[in-house]
Amino acid sequence: MLAAFVWIALLTAALLVYPRRPRTAGALVALMGIWTFLLRYLHWDNGRVTTGFWTASWMAAFWLVIGVTWVLRFSNAERRAAHISYWTAKDEPQV
Repeated sequence: MLAAFVWIALLTAALLVYPRRPRTAGALVALMGIWTFLLRYLHWDNGRVTTGFWTASWMAAFWLVIGVTWVLRFSNAERRAAHISYWTAKDEPQV
């Protein structure tokens, strides 16, 4: 249960900060991948969990790739500024 709460907290935090801090969101998504990878080595399963070794590896790789892509994509200041201005323009009321 703790594993799910950590995973949901990381995903929620990443999606909440994405509009204004895309690199932070990317780091949080990458942390989800690392957390998913580490879950294979923790003996928390009770026989009802059927996520296999390779399934967890692919899920971890997926989240790591998405997170690192966001970090690298928004490492350019101009691209990051364009992204932030796009999202903040939606906050301003239309006159």
